[in-house]
Amino acid sequence: MAKPRVFISSTFYDLKQVRADLGSFIRSLGYDVVRNEEGNIPYDANTNLEDACYKEINSIDILVAIIGGRFGTSSDNDKSYSISNTEIKTAIEHNKQVYIFIDRDVDSEYQTYLRNKDREIDYSFADDKRIFQFIEEIKSLKKNNVIHAFTSSNDIISFLKEQWAGLFQHFLQEQSKMAETDTLRDLKEALVAVKDLTSYLVSANENHSKNIDDILFYNHPVFTEIKRVMAWKFPIIFHNLAELKLLFEPWGLNWPSRTDKEGYFQFTNIKNSYNIFILSSLFDKDGNLKAKFSDTNNPMVIRENIIATADDLPF
Repeated sequence: MAKPRVFISSTFYDLKQVRADLGSFIRSLGYDVVRNEEGNIPYDANTNLEDACYKEINSIDILVAIIGGRFGTSSDNDKSYSISNTEIKTAIEHNKQVYIFIDRDVDSEYQTYLRNKDREIDYSFADDKRIFQFIEEIKSLKKNNVIHAFTSSNDIISFLKEQWAGLFQHFLQEQSKMAETDTLRDLKEALVAVKDLTSYLVSANENHSKNIDDILFYNHPVFTEIKRVMAWKFPIIFHNLAELKLLFEPWGLNWPSRTDKEGYFQFTNIKNSYNIFILSSLFDKDGNLKAKFSDTNNPMVIRENIIATADDLPF
């Protein structure tokens, strides 16, 4: 299982015991410690010792930096920084989690430096003014500049215990939020699925209803009744009164300006002296044939011969 890798950065001889105490503490947590003196940093023939340290920082998770009263060895890349300073800068540039601890005496004397930056002073707890210049630089950073003063290694260990416990608690909260987010996402997906299913069922129901209406329409009993009274052997269909007129016209049936039966449309064949009456309730107000009808008390189609009256006789 992967473990957090913690890099300890500092000058060596003046902080040797602090480095050892921190190494023991970090191992007690089950984390991997990266320290130059223990051979944890791989070197190759084409990379110098300093650059190998900077390269190793790419693969760590946390850097714990300790700033004491010794500046240490200047970096070959920039003499205004020590190797330890450059390790810190490299970790910050790579967005690593960085904790910086400053010897309390050095931190107190830093205030003297701020008041006398333009003067040459022999400092009591720092062997080089560049230590304070670097502290000023990192304190001005807007992020990743957790800085804490210490007197002993126990101060550093206590602080890291609190910090790392907080990180772990934050991690657990984030995991919980992720679980809640996953639940909300699942609910959202379920709602979308229900919505899609509902739309499908409504659509299917509408299509089903339409299919039923089509079946009812094409098997409308008025078609059978008209064929019966007209003695037609061929199938017929019409959707409205206009199409019914066109159906009847070749057979000499015309729609007169009046009707002899209330509740019926009348078509008259003058030549053959008969009327065809079609129940008007079979049609809607726009003249379209209804697929469904409820009037079963009256015949849908009536054929009646026209009886000549005395006024109609030629003599």
